[in-house]
Amino acid sequence: MNLMGLQGGQYSPLSTEQVETVHQASLKILEKIGITYEEGLDETVQMLEDNGAGIDRDRSNITFPQEMIVELAAKAPEKVVLCGQESKHDLHLTEDRVHLGTGGAALKILDLESGNARPTTLKDLYDVSRLVDQLDNIHFLVKPCVTTDVALEDYNINWFYTCLSASSKHVMSGVNDEKGLLDVIEMASMICGGLDQLQKRPFISIITCFAISPLKLCTQSTRIMQEANRNRIPVVLSSAPMAGSTSPLTMAGTLAQLHAEQLAGIAICQLTHPGAPLLYGGIPGMANLKTMGYLGGAVECGMMNAAIHQLANHIKVPNYNSAG
Repeated sequence: MNLMGLQGGQYSPLSTEQVETVHQASLKILEKIGITYEEGLDETVQMLEDNGAGIDRDRSNITFPQEMIVELAAKAPEKVVLCGQESKHDLHLTEDRVHLGTGGAALKILDLESGNARPTTLKDLYDVSRLVDQLDNIHFLVKPCVTTDVALEDYNINWFYTCLSASSKHVMSGVNDEKGLLDVIEMASMICGGLDQLQKRPFISIITCFAISPLKLCTQSTRIMQEANRNRIPVVLSSAPMAGSTSPLTMAGTLAQLHAEQLAGIAICQLTHPGAPLLYGGIPGMANLKTMGYLGGAVECGMMNAAIHQLANHIKVPNYNSAG
C-alpha cells in the first residue's frame, strides 16, 4: 500500500482559539520587538523599508506592521507541487496530505561489511538515494548524508547530481552559497530542457536556514532564499528554535517565536517575488537543561511539530517539519 498523500491532521494539540492566540502573539513580536540581521543584507533591508517595515540600522533591527505581514502572507501559494522527474512522484502539498521523506546531513554511516561507523562518501549518497528511489513510502529525497570525500567548493553540484542520477523522486537539499545554487539550477535546467521547463515542473527545492533563532536573519541563507525565489524554485523556510536555549522554555513561547520567524521569512520571499512557492519550515526542538544538548525525541517535539501544521494551515501555506 502506497501511503503518498495520506490524510493527516488527526492530532491537533492546539484549539482553534489557541492557534489564533499564538498567531496574534507572533504578529505583536514582529511589530514591537522585530528581528535583527547580520551584515550584508543591505538590499533586503532596503526592500523591506521601501514596503513599510521599520528599520533601525544602528541596532540592525527590523519591525513589521501587522497589516504588512498579513498582506504578504496572503500572497504565498496555498498549494505547492514538488515535482519528481517522473510525474508519478509529484507531491501535491495541500490541505492535510502527508508525504514522507528522508532526513539530511549525516556525517557517518554504519559500514555493512566491517560493522563500524565511518565517514560518509559520495558513493554512500548514491547508494542510499537508489534505495529511496525503490521504497514506495519514502516520497521525496532529502540529501541523507554529507559527502566527506568531496571538496567543499564542489559539494553542491556533486550531491544534487548524485541524488538526481540515483532517483527520479523530488530532491530537496540546502546549498552552501549563491554560486552553488545557480550551478544546481543550471544543471537541473539542462536535465529538463531549460529553466522555463524547470520552473513549470520544479523537481528540486532548496532548504534555506534563513533564521538564526532567536529572531535573527542569516545573511548567506537569506540571500540563497531570495535567489531561489527569483528563479521560482520552491524553498523551505527552515528555522529550528530549541526550547530552553534559543527560544522560551514553554511550548507556547517557542511556537510564538517560531511562527514570527516564519512570517518574516514569508514576507521577504513574497516581496522578492510575489507568489514565490514556499514551505513553512518550522522544526521546533527542546533543550536538555542539564547538558544543553538537543532532545530530538522529546514528547514536546512531537507536540510542537503537530502544532506547526496547525499554524501553517492557519495562514494557508503548506508546511515541512520533523517526525520520527
